[in-house]
Amino acid sequence: MTGWSRLSRGALCAALPVIAAVNACGAEDDLEEVSEAQQALTTVSFQQGSLPSSSYAGSTDATIKQGAATTNLGAATTCEADGDDGSGVDKSCLLKWTLSGIPAGSTVQSASITLQATDGSSNTYSLYEVKRAWSESAVTWNSATGTTTWATAGALGATDRGSLVGSVTGSAGSKTITLNAAGVALVQAWVNGTSNEGIIVASSSNTDGIDFASSEHATVTQRPKLTITYGTSSGAGPSTDPGLLVAFIGDQGNNSDADAVLNLIKDEGAVATIHNGDFDYASNPAAWESRINSILGANYPYFAVIGNHDAAAWGGASGYASYIQARHARVPDMNCTGELGVKATCNFHGLYIVESCIGTGELRSTCAANASDQVNFIHDSLANDDSIWSVCAWHKNQNDMQVGGKSNEVGWSAYQECMSAGAIVATGHEHSYSRTLTLTDVGNAGTGHGATGAFNLVELAPNRNFVFVSGLGGVGLRDYEAASHDDDTWWSSYYASNKWVKNGALMSGTAAYGALFIRFNVSGDPKRATAYFKDVNGRLADEFTIQVQ
Repeated sequence: MTGWSRLSRGALCAALPVIAAVNACGAEDDLEEVSEAQQALTTVSFQQGSLPSSSYAGSTDATIKQGAATTNLGAATTCEADGDDGSGVDKSCLLKWTLSGIPAGSTVQSASITLQATDGSSNTYSLYEVKRAWSESAVTWNSATGTTTWATAGALGATDRGSLVGSVTGSAGSKTITLNAAGVALVQAWVNGTSNEGIIVASSSNTDGIDFASSEHATVTQRPKLTITYGTSSGAGPSTDPGLLVAFIGDQGNNSDADAVLNLIKDEGAVATIHNGDFDYASNPAAWESRINSILGANYPYFAVIGNHDAAAWGGASGYASYIQARHARVPDMNCTGELGVKATCNFHGLYIVESCIGTGELRSTCAANASDQVNFIHDSLANDDSIWSVCAWHKNQNDMQVGGKSNEVGWSAYQECMSAGAIVATGHEHSYSRTLTLTDVGNAGTGHGATGAFNLVELAPNRNFVFVSGLGGVGLRDYEAASHDDDTWWSSYYASNKWVKNGALMSGTAAYGALFIRFNVSGDPKRATAYFKDVNGRLADEFTIQVQ
């Protein structure tokens, strides 16, 4: 934008969405303006197989027909309503969306439903709250589920349906229905988790029916979509201490390189370290503990998460777990509960940390890839906390979430839970450093995992996060594997033995050992952080800003 005055340029940038403004106007110059433009409002949509990610499968719908009162139509590709479906009998369309990723305590500001009318109508159809639980695979005109009937057939009873929440009419095409105040209150109840039985599209007097594409429709973008705009009270939950500096490492070893990284952490002034697995590679917990104590101190907050090389010496009276537990007992402000390093949560001066063994099946089967025990733990831990800053910490990777040769060892479920909650994903395992762009569809390589935004600015919000590997703790520098990753479109920066890319630019030089440092709550903004990867030679291999929306 050479030639534009700052005033003119600022006016143009202010008119753009946040990500567009960052791209068009330059994250470094205009981050302040962009940050000020961000409000505490977030909009999220739910659509089968598409939104908030391609893995969403929480949309259900079914037509109920008076003329086929015991027939279930839940698998049909259309959902239909008519006040005269022949001989004066009716049919109605039931719709429901399961909600996830909206923080507890959020306030719904507005909501809308978008339906694709495959056969339009000159009549107006009403949308009502549904008050009785129903099952897509069993619902009929007579019955809500396989074992429960409607109070009045057709969901016409006072305990079957409630308030009018909107209406729809018109010819074939996309119809966006803005819900009224009762509709917003209904969606608020869905968000709060107090009830969610969806809505019904119905009329008993119309003579011209209307058909909509259902959640089973072949065209994904035509499936029913619920869009919610919500705000968080007082800008979400608590933030960290101002200027809180935390180091992230993995894959340490027991040599002078490991010592150099710990000394770097000490010299940078990091008040805590999160070590994502693979400690000393020697199964010598006492020596590992001694190394940390001699450089950082016996009372230093050192959060350690199990890696595959730690499993053999994890348990027992003198295992890694015993030393980790003893440190936590000495340092109460680490503030953790659960099985430390395996299945625990910590709140360190406002930084919420979820420690997980997901993918490290060497410890036990409940730590294996996609293990429901760990995935559910991650989900519940994030759902029950409202901190501004959350970190999911585990050791292993998916192949797409590192730049070396590691295979799919975690599964996508854990990544998706953290993205849904807007939590940073911090890992190790691969002996290089890498950081993604902002991700909005993690697990879907076809969309580049939904990568978006500027290289040097990542954003956190429900269904919006980033992933990094910090595996240069002191053992074995590894290479960037071009054959596997040259077609990746989601990387901001990486630092490997044979290649260095910084914020999208190819740099001269290759990796040395080091750590990622994140300073939370900076410049008077509790929702902003600055981050950098620094190696033991003083090189800044990566520099970026993190903004919570």
